[in-house]
Amino acid sequence: MRSDSRGGQRRHNNRSEQPDPLVSVEWCRVIDHPEDGGVIVVVTEPAMHVIRLRPKSDAGVLSVGERIYMGIDHSRRDVVQDILGFARIRDLSNSASVELPVVIQQMIEDEPDVFIQQFFNRAGNLSLKMHAFELLPGVGNKKAMDMVASRGRVGWDSFSQLDADCNINSAELLSKRFVSEIEDRSLQPRLLDLLLRQGE
Repeated sequence: MRSDSRGGQRRHNNRSEQPDPLVSVEWCRVIDHPEDGGVIVVVTEPAMHVIRLRPKSDAGVLSVGERIYMGIDHSRRDVVQDILGFARIRDLSNSASVELPVVIQQMIEDEPDVFIQQFFNRAGNLSLKMHAFELLPGVGNKKAMDMVASRGRVGWDSFSQLDADCNINSAELLSKRFVSEIEDRSLQPRLLDLLLRQGE
């Protein structure tokens, strides 16, 4: 009995050293809600955790991409009854898997200052041979160096300017990278951690 008690205390201490990343989350976006009353699968803002929510009985069916409040102020929760926890990526429906990168791209495009200023205008070398731009799908060393040259000293002000200069869809590429990191937690380095999850 005592050993169980100490073990329980030890586990509790470990948890307290790593704060629950969902405690401070206020907003999220729907990626799957196939039926009225069924579990809602969402991606949180801004840290992009994929979690499951139980809706209120009168919530109705929610649209993919719909932004809903899930914070600790229950008086503001129009839709969410309970937070059920993290979703297992391998258990996502086909629909949710398809919608995840689309919804994340929408989130990126809605916050251009964050992603342009924090990543595209600041990204540098990860090693002697690799630039951070090479983390984006389809971007090799030559393309990365071309992007650095296009950026110059001033940088970009908008996704449209960036995309025109570099002939890419920057929000889509960044979304695909984030999805890869969500699906494979061993993928390193992690832009999600560098850009969005610091301090969790």
